[in-house]
Amino acid sequence: MVDRTALSIVANQPTEPQGPVAQFRDMHRRWIEGRPLTPSQVAILIEGFGGYLDAVDAGERASLDWSFGLKAWGGLSVAKQDRLARRDTMIRNLWRVMPDWQGQQPVTVARLMAIDASRYERQRWPRERAAPPPAQPAATWWAILDDGLPIPGMKRLQQILEHPANEGFLLQN
Repeated sequence: MVDRTALSIVANQPTEPQGPVAQFRDMHRRWIEGRPLTPSQVAILIEGFGGYLDAVDAGERASLDWSFGLKAWGGLSVAKQDRLARRDTMIRNLWRVMPDWQGQQPVTVARLMAIDASRYERQRWPRERAAPPPAQPAATWWAILDDGLPIPGMKRLQQILEHPANEGFLLQN
C-alpha cells in the first residue's frame, strides 16, 4: 500500500539550488534564518574544507576557491554556470505553467519553445528591452535575454526538459 501523504510530502519538497553559487546563497540564507543545512550542503562544506586543509598539510598551494570548485582551468566561470542554471530552471518552470505545453513530450515542447522563442527574439525583443512583458512565455524569453544569455536551440531545450535539475552539485578539485 502506498502512503499518499508521504508521496505528497516528497513531491512537494523543493529541489536544492543548482551550482556552487546558488548553494552558497542558500547556505547563507539558512544560517541567517537559523535553519539547518541539508545533508548535501554539509557534504559540500566537509569536502571543500577537507580539500583545503589537505593541501595546507601537504605543503601544497591551498585555495578555498579551488577546493570548493569555484575556480577551474578553462571552462565556464561559476557566475556563468549560475546564470545558466537559473535559465534552465526558468525553462523548466515555463513548461509547467503553459497550459498548451503541459502533458506534452519534451521533444514536442522543445520544438514549440524554439519556435516561440525565435519569434519573440526577432520580433518583440528589440522593442521590449526596457521592460518585461506581463504574459508567458514572452516574460521568460525576456528574462533570459535580459540576463545576457542566449535562448537555447531546440536540441538544448529538449535536453533541459528531459533532465531535471541535479540536486546540489559535484565538487571537482
